[in-house]
Amino acid sequence: MNMKKEKRKTSPNGFDKIVREVFAPIYPAIAKQILEKTNLVEGKCLDAGCGTGALGRALAKYSKMELIFFDKSQDMLELTKKYVKEEKLEKRSSFLLGDIHKIPYEDESLDLIISRGSNPFWEDWEQAYKEIYRVLKKGGRTYIGCGFGSKKLYDEVMEKMKEENPDWKHPEFEDLQTKKESLPKIMQQLKPSKFEIIDNESGFWLFMEK
Repeated sequence: MNMKKEKRKTSPNGFDKIVREVFAPIYPAIAKQILEKTNLVEGKCLDAGCGTGALGRALAKYSKMELIFFDKSQDMLELTKKYVKEEKLEKRSSFLLGDIHKIPYEDESLDLIISRGSNPFWEDWEQAYKEIYRVLKKGGRTYIGCGFGSKKLYDEVMEKMKEENPDWKHPEFEDLQTKKESLPKIMQQLKPSKFEIIDNESGFWLFMEK
């Protein structure tokens, strides 16, 4: 399923500002949901399309996970390195430049793959999820999607963003119905041991276990 998506128009520093000043409360909430759903607290975790690493850094604070921050933007990775150093997470962090459609990892090498807000920008969902499945260990899990953790957090973020720009719309929700409809077919092709498509007040997420 090939889905073209425009690149983020926001500059890395502009994106970082929004994450820090508006979106910051959602990451601890989502990190806790990931740990509760996946029941994993140790191992290697890939934060795919990490941006400034906000979700991965939150997860690191609530677990013993070794985080690999993965993005196709070197500028985003440099910002992530800055925050990792400030938060004293260097010993459990590494940084990887690359594309989700060809993850530079060996087969069955990762315990957990997380992502928040990057999959709407993936050009080919079938190939991306095929790669994700390939690099997961047997029993490895994913928590990937778009969301804010709760309706309350969603409303707070929307209110703050619309104060800045009354016409602002969150790009993650464009054409979301098409993406929702594609996932069951992709899962049928991959044949994971289990999967769940979560579509509720926490957002739209794929939980998968290999």
